[in-house]
Amino acid sequence: MLGAASLLTLAWSLPAAAQETAPRSPPPQTAQSYIENGDIIVTARKRQESILKVPVVVTAISNDTLESAQVTQVTDLPRLVPGLVIAGNLLSIGPQVTIRGVGTSSFDPGVDQSISLNIDGLSLGQGLAFGSGMFDVGQVEVLKGPQALFYGKSSPGGVISLRTADPTDEVEVIARGSYEFYAREWRGELIASGPVTETLKARFATTYSEGEGWFRNRAVATPLTGAITPPDRVPQPRNFIVRGTLLWNPTDTFSARFKINHSYDKTINSDLKQLASCPDGAGQSFSPVPGLFPNIPFIGGDDCKYDRNANQVFLDPAAFPGLPNGGTPYLQNKQNFGTLELNYDLSPALSLTSTTAYYKLVSSSSVNPTLTTAAGPTFAVTNNFRRREFTEELRLESDFSGPLNFTLGGFYEDGMLYDRVRFIQNRAYTIGAPLGFLPPGSIELDAATTVDIRTYSLFGQLRYKLSDQLELAGGVRWNDETRTERVTYANPALGDITGLLPEPRVHSSNFSPEATLTYTPSDDLTIFASYKKGYKSGSFKVAVPAAPGEDNAFDDEEVQGYEVGLKSRFFDRSLLFNLAFYDYTYKGLQVGGIADSVGGVPVITTVNAGKARTYGVDVDLMYRPPAIEGLSLSASVNWNHARYKELNNIPCYANQTFAQGCNTFFAPPSGAQLGLPPGVGVTRNGVYGFYNAQDISGQRMIRAPEWTANFGFDYELPVGSGLKLGLTNNNQYSSSYPAYLANGRPNADNVQDSYFRVDASIALRDAEDRWEIALIGKNLTDKLVSSNCSASNSAGGIVLPFSGAYTGGSVAGPMGWAETLCFADGPGRSVFVRLTYRPFN
Repeated sequence: MLGAASLLTLAWSLPAAAQETAPRSPPPQTAQSYIENGDIIVTARKRQESILKVPVVVTAISNDTLESAQVTQVTDLPRLVPGLVIAGNLLSIGPQVTIRGVGTSSFDPGVDQSISLNIDGLSLGQGLAFGSGMFDVGQVEVLKGPQALFYGKSSPGGVISLRTADPTDEVEVIARGSYEFYAREWRGELIASGPVTETLKARFATTYSEGEGWFRNRAVATPLTGAITPPDRVPQPRNFIVRGTLLWNPTDTFSARFKINHSYDKTINSDLKQLASCPDGAGQSFSPVPGLFPNIPFIGGDDCKYDRNANQVFLDPAAFPGLPNGGTPYLQNKQNFGTLELNYDLSPALSLTSTTAYYKLVSSSSVNPTLTTAAGPTFAVTNNFRRREFTEELRLESDFSGPLNFTLGGFYEDGMLYDRVRFIQNRAYTIGAPLGFLPPGSIELDAATTVDIRTYSLFGQLRYKLSDQLELAGGVRWNDETRTERVTYANPALGDITGLLPEPRVHSSNFSPEATLTYTPSDDLTIFASYKKGYKSGSFKVAVPAAPGEDNAFDDEEVQGYEVGLKSRFFDRSLLFNLAFYDYTYKGLQVGGIADSVGGVPVITTVNAGKARTYGVDVDLMYRPPAIEGLSLSASVNWNHARYKELNNIPCYANQTFAQGCNTFFAPPSGAQLGLPPGVGVTRNGVYGFYNAQDISGQRMIRAPEWTANFGFDYELPVGSGLKLGLTNNNQYSSSYPAYLANGRPNADNVQDSYFRVDASIALRDAEDRWEIALIGKNLTDKLVSSNCSASNSAGGIVLPFSGAYTGGSVAGPMGWAETLCFADGPGRSVFVRLTYRPFN
C-alpha cells in the first residue's frame, strides 16, 4: 500500500512510473492520494499533471501520511514541510503563515495572509481559516513561492491547497477514535461514502473532539483587582466539523461536484501566550503612584520562562461590565462554506470549468490583553468579527494535439469583513475603587470597522511545445481590487467617522506575468526555469478602529523573481532527487508592529517594508532500497537567506532608547511624552524630541530560519498470520529565527532558538486494512516553540503615562525593559492511541 511511505511526499514526487498527460477534468478524490499509472497527480497549474513534470516547487502530502502523523489541523503541517512556519496569534487574527521567510506578521485581522489557503477551489486569506481542523483530506499540496495565475488572487508567498476526499465507487465506512494522554483530548470520526445511483455518489464525514488542555495554568488571582483564579488546564478546545459531498456524472462530458462544510470551534483561553522573558526579573509589581498606591502584581507569581506553565488570570465580570462568557477568555468560530464545481467538455480538446464558492465566518472572543498573571488587567478586550466571501471562476482549458495549448479564465470576488472591538476598563482600578487610579472612561472604546472588497480578474496562459521535450509557457493575470472602509463608534459624539478618514478607499490594479521553460528529456528527468511576478492588495488596519482624521490604510505588496529546478529518478526509480534554487525580491512587504500604548490602548500598526529579498535552495531525496521491501527513506532540506533590505519604520517597543536602536522617525514630544520628566528625550539639530521607530534593514526576516530539514523512514512488514506492522518516523530541524522584530533586546530574547523535534508511530493492521490500532507520538523531544512574540510593558499593566516608559529618548524610564510575550505554536510531547475500523474493506 502507499501507506506511511507517502510520508516521503515531503519531497516533490512519489511516483513509481510516469505518464505524459493526465485527464483534464478534476479526478474523483478518494481518501487516498490521487494516483494515475503510479504517478502522483497534482493540480498546481489547475490541470492534472504528474508531480514529476509540473514546473512548480510543490510538496504533496497524502491522506495516508496525514493519518499516520495524526495531522488534524492546518497548523500541524510545518512538521512535514521544510520552510513552512505557522505561528499562533490572538482573537480574530488567527495563525500567521510563512513559507521561505515570506508571510504575514501583522497583529491585525484586516491584513490578508501572503500565503493563501485553498480548500476545494475556495481561496481564503484570513488567518482564522488556517486555525480550523482538517480531516478526511485526500491530498495536501503546498506550493512554494509566488502563485499569481491559478489560485484566485495572487499569493505572493505560496499556497496551501487542501483537496478533501470525494465519494467512492464502492461503499466505504470508516469509524475512528483517538485519545491523547497529556492534553486529555479525545476525538471521534465517522465517514460514509458510496454510490447512490448509477450517476450520483455521495460522501458524509463528521468529526468531534474536545480536551482539557496541554498547558497548566497555575495563576492565583489577587483580591480586589478584578481577577478570577482560572482552571488548572488550558486551552480546553472543542471542535466539530461536518462535510457533505455529492458527485454527479450524468454523461461522459459533464460532471458536477458539490461540497458543503460546517465547522464549529470554541476554545477557552485560546490566545495561549506566555511571559517568555522578563529582563528586569520575574514577579515584578507596580505602583501607579509610588507612596500613594500599593504595588500591583500584574505579572506576579510567574517564572517568566517559556514552558508548560502558561499562567494567566481570568476576569471578574463585575469589574468589566458587559464582558461575555462569564469573564472566561475564549474564542468561538463558526465557519460555513462550500464549492460547486461544474466540468463540461465542449469538445474532445476543450473543457470548461466553473467553480462557485461561498464562505462565511462568524467569530466572537474576549481576552486578557496584557497577560496578567496575578492581578487583573487594566482593561479587557472583546471582539466580534465576520468575514464573508463569494467567488466565481470560469476557466477554459485546451488539449489540442498540436504544439499550442492554452488556459483562459476570469475571476470575481464579492467580500466583506466586519470587526467590532470593545475595550472595557477595569472598574477595580477606576478612581473611587480601593485601588483606583484611572480616571473613569480613560480606557474605553467601542467601535466597528467594515471593509467591502470587490475584485475582478482575468488570467491566461499559453503553452507551446518547441519540441517533444521542450515546452515554453507564458501567462499573465490582471487583477483589479477595491476596498472601501467604514468606521462607526458606539459613542454618539463620534458616530460614523468615515467621512473624516483621509483614505476610506484603496484601489489596486496590476498585472502579474509569469513565464516558464520546461525540459523533459525523459520520463525520469525534468528541468525547469521560471520567472514570476505577483501582488497582494493593500487594505486597512482594523485591530484598533481608526480615529477621526487617521489614515489607517497601507499599500500593496509586490514580488518578482525566478526559480530553476530539477526533478529526477535514478537506479530503476528507487532513488528520487529534486533540487531547486529561487531568488525573489519583495517591495512593500506588509509587516506588523506594536507601538507604545496611547491612553492605555495599544497602538497596532501595519507598515510596508521598502524592500526584502529571499533566496535559497530546496533539496529532496527519497530512497527505496530494492533489497528491503516496504522500507522507504526520505530527507528534505531548505536553505533560505531572507533579509529586509529596507525596513526603517517598525515601531519602537516600550522604553526602548535611542542607544538600543530606537533611532528613526524623530518628532517633537506629543501626547504622553509631554508629561515625561525634562531631559529624558533627545536633542537633534537643536530640536528636543523622541524617536518613534527602529531600523531593521539588513536583519533576518521574521520566522525565516536559515536551515530547516525533515528526514525519516517508513517501514511496513508482515507479522504473525495475516497481520502487518507499520513503523514511521519523522524528524524536524529548524535553525534559529526572529519571533518578532526588535533592536537591542537583552540576550536576543526576540529570537526563537534552533530546535529538533521527533515524531514516531507504530500501527498494527489486518491484511485487508479492515482494522488498525496505532500508537502515535508527536514532538517526543518535548520542544516548545513560539514563532510569534512581542515586547510589551506587562509589569506596568501597559498603562501610560503611569508605567514609567520613556520610549525613544536618551534614557530608559523606571519600568526598565519591556517583557517578551510569546504565543504557543503548539503543545510539547503528545501521545495518542487510535483505533480505526473499516467494515467494508
